[in-house]
Amino acid sequence: MSRTSRKNKKERRIRLPAEYTEGALHFKTGPGWKACFDSERMLYTAEIYLAGYYDLYEISEEIFGELKTKGMDRRDAHALINTGRHLYKSVSDRGGSYDIALDEDYALLCPWAQVQRTGEPWSPELTDLAVTVFDSEKQNRAQRLEKRKDREERDP
Repeated sequence: MSRTSRKNKKERRIRLPAEYTEGALHFKTGPGWKACFDSERMLYTAEIYLAGYYDLYEISEEIFGELKTKGMDRRDAHALINTGRHLYKSVSDRGGSYDIALDEDYALLCPWAQVQRTGEPWSPELTDLAVTVFDSEKQNRAQRLEKRKDREERDP
């Protein structure tokens, strides 16, 4: 094993506390999830991850408050976070790898997140179609339609 590999393996073993603060960002973590409250922007966001899947969400203050760093099952935390507004999705499974930016500003909304990119990103048009077709992404419809309209007005 190379020196770099050993170092990376050791860094992965370092565990952050279940709740901690870095500047204006307050974090809560649990198995397969991490949530953040940005006190400067009054913004709550979260990421969930599980073997081959990564999702980024904008969540409410209530969801953030309900997330428990101890004694909360991973599935319960994921189900709670899933009720937020989906910002980004990355999938790497037997069906192939792909990334979907449901909100093109996901990196600005979640600068703290180490987004896992696994495949080819979907085009904005394909993402618009998926948001229209899949009811589970209905929380993104209004935001995406408004951005598309602005884009069309700017670039006729």
